[in-house]
Amino acid sequence: MLKIILIRHCKTISNETGKLQGYHDDSEFTEEGMKQMEALSKRLKSEKIDAVYCSDLGRAYKTAQAIAKEHGLNVNNVKNLREANIGEWSDLPVKEAIEKWMKYYEEKKAKGIPREEIRPPAGENAWDHQKRLLEAITQIYSTHKDGTIVIVAHAGTNKVLLGSFQNTDPDDFYKVPQDNACINIIKFNGNSYKVISINDTNHLKDEKN
Repeated sequence: MLKIILIRHCKTISNETGKLQGYHDDSEFTEEGMKQMEALSKRLKSEKIDAVYCSDLGRAYKTAQAIAKEHGLNVNNVKNLREANIGEWSDLPVKEAIEKWMKYYEEKKAKGIPREEIRPPAGENAWDHQKRLLEAITQIYSTHKDGTIVIVAHAGTNKVLLGSFQNTDPDDFYKVPQDNACINIIKFNGNSYKVISINDTNHLKDEKN
């Protein structure tokens, strides 16, 4: 049985200001984000972790690095764990990009276009995102079939993974809450996933006071 500790990266300046980082961009951690990193490392220090994986974007890598350091492990970068690519809308603020995508998506569906074929211009949809994420998980599982691993990724990435593990409809993937530095626990036996916890932030409570 493989235990997966799935984490969203710590808070960045762009998270705080509402700027879309997405598939391409990055920004530095806020002061709160740095405190979250310390809290995460402390929370996971007692775990027997066998490997640490992450998206290759800086905010995920630096979060993973802090965790791995406590266990004397190297970090394994996996590009397929990146956030969804929203294409030509990548430079928009998060709220505006989401609104634009939802309007575009509903208009295309109303015209009879199959939803899995609707994509942001030069971007990818939930099915595309899901495909590359599950490819990443399959690759990781081929190396680690038991024990405990950490995966540090992004809000959208985690939402799609958790939705996939629970057989959620792709239209509902992104409704799952994923706060910065949250922890999700999943157990996988090679055939089925069991989601133990979602969006656990108990380790951050002291950091907010």
